[in-house]
Amino acid sequence: MRKKRVDREVIVLLVSTLVTMASWVGFEVYRAYTQNKVDPEVERYLEKIDPTLKTGIFSKLEELNP
Repeated sequence: MRKKRVDREVIVLLVSTLVTMASWVGFEVYRAYTQNKVDPEVERYLEKIDPTLKTGIFSKLEELNP
């Protein structure tokens, strides 16, 4: 009878761990979706990149590394 008791304790431990981890992940996902603040310091670096390719840079690189 001792064997069933140990199995039951392990199952309870595993289930409670699973519930804890699922809750933790759920709360973190909820927090990530509801928190929409962008730090102004970071926003300063989020500028648009010019999509045109500047080919003059390649000729300058060839001059530096023959």
